[in-house]
Amino acid sequence: MAVVDANYEFIMADVGVNGRVSDGGVIAVTEFGRRLEEDALNLSEPEPIEQSGNKMPFVFVADDAFAMTENLSKPYAGNNLDHDQRVFNYRLSRARRVSEIAFGIMSSRFGVFRRPIQLAPETAATITLACCYLHNFLRKKSKHYLRAGAVDLEDANHDVHPADWREEEHQLENLGTCRSRNIGAVVRGVRDSYRQYFCTQGRVPWQDARIA
Repeated sequence: MAVVDANYEFIMADVGVNGRVSDGGVIAVTEFGRRLEEDALNLSEPEPIEQSGNKMPFVFVADDAFAMTENLSKPYAGNNLDHDQRVFNYRLSRARRVSEIAFGIMSSRFGVFRRPIQLAPETAATITLACCYLHNFLRKKSKHYLRAGAVDLEDANHDVHPADWREEEHQLENLGTCRSRNIGAVVRGVRDSYRQYFCTQGRVPWQDARIA
């Protein structure tokens, strides 16, 4: 379980939960998950995202495997989504791609992740955390670490050209999806407010073409 910043660096990593546990189950047993649940992460205070707008909480971007909270946003589920919901899902997916790339870079550069780690669980956890630290160090210090083809690229038409590692067999596996839970009105309201922003002041000119 990890949190990634916009520079493809790990700002939180927790290793050691059984691999059969869902993403939502993993976060629930991490220190990060407990602090998120208890509103104890010392996040910045809510701020307006548009001039004269309502104050909005900062949110972590996640996929549908996680349970949504006021500070953790995920896509709208289902196939019968309206235009604005599909725009929100596109914008969320576009942001979430950064975390996928961080995992992809690390798994493609450190050969230990290309096969099952045949070591004691404690040793495997230490190795994984060491690779996270080395990944961050090399991102800051080495201009050669992020090789050509290591990240997804958008061309002038905003078509995405996938990174090379996406075609390789040694990608990290996605964990299972947790069971959905009832989402409170406040939590839904946060996501709906971001959805409205993405379709008004915060819209980008190509988004309608991307969801067509």
